Amino acid sequence: MDIRISKCAHVCQSSGRNFVHEEEIQSLVRVSEGVLTREDYARDAWHSELASGAFCVWSSKYYDPKVAEQASPEVFSPLRQAFYESVESEERVELAKAYLAAQLLRRQKAFRRIKESDETDGSTKITLYTDCIGERLIEVRDPNFTYAELDAARNALLDRLQVLESPECPPEKSEQENVDAETSDDNETEQ
Repeated sequence: MDIRISKCAHVCQSSGRNFVHEEEIQSLVRVSEGVLTREDYARDAWHSELASGAFCVWSSKYYDPKVAEQASPEVFSPLRQAFYESVESEERVELAKAYLAAQLLRRQKAFRRIKESDETDGSTKITLYTDCIGERLIEVRDPNFTYAELDAARNALLDRLQVLESPECPPEKSEQENVDAETSDDNETEQ
């Protein structure tokens, strides 16, 4: 038997309504006259009687390529999104997050370093990158971050990436925050 299942439909089988990008849909396959036929239903049009006699039933999200193509590239990369959120800030921790994210994106070959300033007077170093998607020119500042600032930025970046990668789960406290909280609790108990 040659098994071929058609692609997802763009409209609901029963209501005729167009599906919306990333909408939950129910799909099923029936065997009729030795041929597999697919039916797709919106969640509000689905009822369990439709599954009777079906060969297979599953749920998924409708993917509309036209909508997906309109989204900016950073939507698909949490690290890239975190970088663009931080790069325009004036806060040192946010600048350090952008600096660390740029270094990681460079290692992933998503960013290409063009030039780094040769400032030796202790002022802010500026590194120019180009984003390989869209060939956007990016300026990343490094005002001589301390190790403490870079460590705080690393923790903040990890927390932000956890939120971006799984938005339904709240970020857990980092190990350093847990140690700091335990230390402050111990100090309060002793006093």
